[in-house]
Amino acid sequence: MIRRLATRAFLSLIGLALAAPAAHAVTLVTEENPPFNYTEGGKVVGLSTEIVAELGKRSAIPLQIQSMPWEQAYIAAQRDKETCIYSAARLENRERLFFWIGPIATNRWVLIAKSDFAGSVKIVEDARKYRVGVVAKDAKIEFLMSKGVTDLREVSEDSLNPPRLVLNRDDPNRIDLWATSAYGARTTAARAKVKDLKLVLTLHAVPLYLACGRNASPQTVQALSQAFERATRDGTSEPSPTSVIAKHPGRGAARASEVARVRASGSR
Repeated sequence: MIRRLATRAFLSLIGLALAAPAAHAVTLVTEENPPFNYTEGGKVVGLSTEIVAELGKRSAIPLQIQSMPWEQAYIAAQRDKETCIYSAARLENRERLFFWIGPIATNRWVLIAKSDFAGSVKIVEDARKYRVGVVAKDAKIEFLMSKGVTDLREVSEDSLNPPRLVLNRDDPNRIDLWATSAYGARTTAARAKVKDLKLVLTLHAVPLYLACGRNASPQTVQALSQAFERATRDGTSEPSPTSVIAKHPGRGAARASEVARVRASGSR
């Protein structure tokens, strides 16, 4: 009798283990793109970071978040096991490369120039005659090329673009326009110690996603997707860029004015 009970208990434990497999750690890779994802005090923070951290908590999946140049992150997310990238724009040529969870936020793409830029850019096609700074593997490249803007000068990180706006006109590394995120342009430029810039044109509003590579397990993707669905139902899955200002008081005022300025410009 005792042996029979012990056997039943053992089989029950095995059944529980099979029904609830231990969660494996997932690596999340991202770039420096404030206010969505950026490093502060040695830790990756930001609007999108808060969302993906919440998904990890709800799905009971340990997350390891790393910031690196976007091209490096983009390759790692496709190559490595149990790896996802954020905040990624969902494009047709990317659709089959990832499992998509979101949207977790919405970005606004803009063209920035020096304050003394005298060119006329009323629509995106007007940028065809200018040198435009972009980040390698970034979704803005495909968008601009689809509009016939092909003189694109790639760098590994967005923080390298603002200094190229102020180079001498005959410098081969100089750019005339900088394609970037509206909400993070001021912070990125300030980090690069570049001032006197202006918004030239608002390009496009873009939903952003957590994108898991095809080497992520189905269990991981399902758990994160279900966590997102639950977060959507209770309204915590996609806040606006202003919703985290109170949580980041060190940059709150600058970020609030930047969001308000860009939105006002985008209405024209």
